[in-house]
Amino acid sequence: MSDLNAHTTAFMSTFNDGDYDKMLGLLSPDCVYMDPNGIEHKGVDAIGASLKSIFDGTLGSVQYTVSSTMLDEASDRALVAWTMMMTAADGQQSCVDGLDILDFRDGKLISKNAFCKANGLAIRSVK
Repeated sequence: MSDLNAHTTAFMSTFNDGDYDKMLGLLSPDCVYMDPNGIEHKGVDAIGASLKSIFDGTLGSVQYTVSSTMLDEASDRALVAWTMMMTAADGQQSCVDGLDILDFRDGKLISKNAFCKANGLAIRSVK
């Protein structure tokens, strides 16, 4: 397994394992997360706060299924297509399909740009 594949697998597995602290530990201090709504979160604390609901049960039980991964070893970039299944306390299930573009440096995640299929577009103003 290549280093990039190992780093990508380690990061993605934190979501299924519910390991919030491990996820935070895989982020570089200057990491940037662009969420599916186009909102940028900079730094470990901001990223942790934005992703906390996936780990703390707010969304119910969460399970990611990775459908494909493309690795670009030369640029330390991974594209990960996934489906997130959420199961509420009453057993009702819902899911969302998405794609993460993950950039690594020295084994740490420096950028996560997330895209999801949705009913509406996340349109942002241009300055």
